[in-house]
Amino acid sequence: MYTWFQPIIDLLAYVLSWTFDWTRDWGAAVIVLTLLVKGALYRFNLLAARQQVRSAAAFPELSKLRETCGNDPAKLVQETTKVYGKYGINPLSSPLSAIIQMPVLMAMYGLFFTHGSTMTSILIPWVAHLAEADPFHLIPIATGLLSFAVGMIPLADAAAVSMSGSKRLLFGMILLLLPLVITWRAPVALGLYWLAGSVFSLLERLFYRTSVGKRLLRRGLPEAAAT
Repeated sequence: MYTWFQPIIDLLAYVLSWTFDWTRDWGAAVIVLTLLVKGALYRFNLLAARQQVRSAAAFPELSKLRETCGNDPAKLVQETTKVYGKYGINPLSSPLSAIIQMPVLMAMYGLFFTHGSTMTSILIPWVAHLAEADPFHLIPIATGLLSFAVGMIPLADAAAVSMSGSKRLLFGMILLLLPLVITWRAPVALGLYWLAGSVFSLLERLFYRTSVGKRLLRRGLPEAAAT
């Protein structure tokens, strides 16, 4: 099952062993590994976040186009392409980060499923080893709640306007349920990896709400839209 991901599993196993050499705890090593993976993927996540902000900034113009060109699909496509060019929107950029992270997540599952039985951690004393599922489901629940919190914080004010409260709540519920479903019976180490990543994502989202973070996200936007 994990043959396709074996090169990634081998790389992650090497890095995890290296982090364990100086943390001396497998749980702490998983957290450090999570930070290293997040750091390696930060550029892709930043590009995806910028695309969300640009799409939100272009939302008013796109809404007007749907009203004025709704009966002319060819013109609607043509004008939409112009707006995308104006705001630097690439529809393929947003899902790129998720696509890249999926093999990593699958490799993590394979890594902990095959090697987790030799790993223990004082951070999770209620499990015998990290290949076990969390019997109390504390980590899956915490991961789901943190993911929900991330989804409820808009990247920018324009993003809050472009997505209604009901849509944001639905999006947050998806982010809540997804880690619950995946980590409920998975090795607890996978839940710890996801939990640490959710903490990182929450801090990242809060940073993007600061003045420095907003400038970073708005870089490249048309001046009128960036204000």
